Order: sequence, then C-alpha cells, then structure tokens
Amino acid sequence: WKFEAGTPAIGEEIGLGAAAEYLMHLGMGRVREHERELLTYALVGLKREHPDLDLYGPMDAGIRSGVIPFNVPGVHPHDVAQLLDRLGIAVRAGHHCTMPLHERLDLAATARASFNVYTTRADVDALVEGIGEVKRLFA
Repeated sequence: WKFEAGTPAIGEEIGLGAAAEYLMHLGMGRVREHERELLTYALVGLKREHPDLDLYGPMDAGIRSGVIPFNVPGVHPHDVAQLLDRLGIAVRAGHHCTMPLHERLDLAATARASFNVYTTRADVDALVEGIGEVKRLFA
C-alpha cells in the first residue's frame, strides 16, 4: 500500500482538455495575432510613458511570447506587484522559473505582465497607469 500512487489529477486533466479545445476553437493563428498586437501596444506605451522602466527581452513583438518582464528602478518587484494588485492589476513577481537568467543578469527578481486571449488594450492602459502610480508612491 505504501507505493500506491493515489488518485490521478483528473480534474486538472479535464480542465487542460477544455482549455485546449477552447484555444483550438479560437484558432491559434488568431490567438498569436492578438498576443502580438497587445505586445506591440504595451511595449510602445511602456517605453513612451516610462522610458526609465527596465524592460527585458526583445522589443520586437514578433519574436517574443506574451509576457513582458520589467523592473521599476528603485522599487523591488514584489512591492510593484503588491501595489499593482491593490489597483486591480495582476502581475507576477519573482524568478518566473528563470533563476539562472536572473542570476546572470544580477537581478533579485522581476515583475512580469502576461497577455492572453482575454487581455484587452484597456488592461494594458491600466498597467501603464498603474506603473505611474507605483513610481509616484515611491518617489
């Protein structure tokens, strides 16, 4: 009995299947195009409104995935994430499973905005404005 594997993660498997069906229904080409448009919009807006922001990764939306890791100079990424959360803006903070890269770049952590099929330009605008509020609070 001590080697019994237990109940498989049935609920998670069903959820993954439903998510895959949903994305296939949308069409992965359309999903990628939406992601690329949002990335371009976000990168332009972030660079225009916050030229001091540290953005990581290629600036060409055509060769990156739907995430933008960033740091606000002088503000720890966990503080950035917490303040943005209070504004209703969800980002992640930490190593994002890339600790060797963070060590190579000598970064304690980064904040990361992620984009998906349900992300809108209004969400990107809120992120850009929220970063401005973070900078004002830590000025």
